Amino acid sequence: MSNKSINQLFTKRFRPKSMEHLIAPKRIRDAIGSSKANQNFIFYGSAGTGKTTAAKIIGQNYPTLFINASDETGVDIIREKITNWCSTISLLDNKEQMKLVILDEVDFASSGFFAALRGTIEKFEDTARFIATCNYINKVPDYIQSRLEPINFNYVSNDEEKEIFLLQAKRVKAILNAAKIQIDNQTIKEFVKRNFPDMRKMLNKIQMWYQNGVKEVTIENIKQLNYSFVDIFKLLLDQNPDPYKNYKFLMVNYSSKIDDVLGSLGSEFPNYIKENHPDKISKIPMILIEVANHQAQRNQVIDPSVTMLACAYKLQMILNE
Repeated sequence: MSNKSINQLFTKRFRPKSMEHLIAPKRIRDAIGSSKANQNFIFYGSAGTGKTTAAKIIGQNYPTLFINASDETGVDIIREKITNWCSTISLLDNKEQMKLVILDEVDFASSGFFAALRGTIEKFEDTARFIATCNYINKVPDYIQSRLEPINFNYVSNDEEKEIFLLQAKRVKAILNAAKIQIDNQTIKEFVKRNFPDMRKMLNKIQMWYQNGVKEVTIENIKQLNYSFVDIFKLLLDQNPDPYKNYKFLMVNYSSKIDDVLGSLGSEFPNYIKENHPDKISKIPMILIEVANHQAQRNQVIDPSVTMLACAYKLQMILNE
């Protein structure tokens, strides 16, 4: 790789530039394979499944405004940025060209943003198309969902799961070869299995190996990088927890990643317990029940950080009973 490649994020360097190279079920590639924004879409599904990539591929064919709705979440973004963009005329061959607005991570937008967006989509239906992406579609109001064609980027059958797994394994092998990192086929399968279906997470881990000068990846390397929030898992398993110290740690480091933390506690934490604390396996059912309860409460509290903290404290109690 060139010096420029070393400094470039792998998530950007290896992002597909066409639908042909997008890792997604055939169902999705057939639905948007023309790369045309013939209607408004909302792409939803797990992290790292290609939602933003698909939107950007479509955006290559249009004048495009990209909004990260997790950062630009206020009603003023609709009034001052999106409306102004859609109002200006874009000409191509003396013909007005359709514009595209990509609303990334729209599930983090404010209620004011959504309320203003409803009318904006309708106001510019003849001159602009909207593509929204989100991990949690239940956070998007029904009146917005009804204006966007939903496409689920998660696999919906065993056949789709196998299809995506094989495509990701093939892509991972190609990227590791480009980075001149040796790995055998069995280790590739284990790597993809432990991170499936989050391709972005895989790319970040490969880049870490590359920047650290790793020349060969083994099963042991995979195990060391298996979990997203090992520090939180260790905190929960501490037999002598310091409540205030834990409070400060979680608020300082994870108050902006609440959904990711709650998701990891439900998906990764049980596997972490199985591999590292088998004596706690009997606690897994109660852990999952509590995580599910707190995930459900996430949208019903004024400060979502309280949900994360309450869940952490409750899991500590369960694990130390």
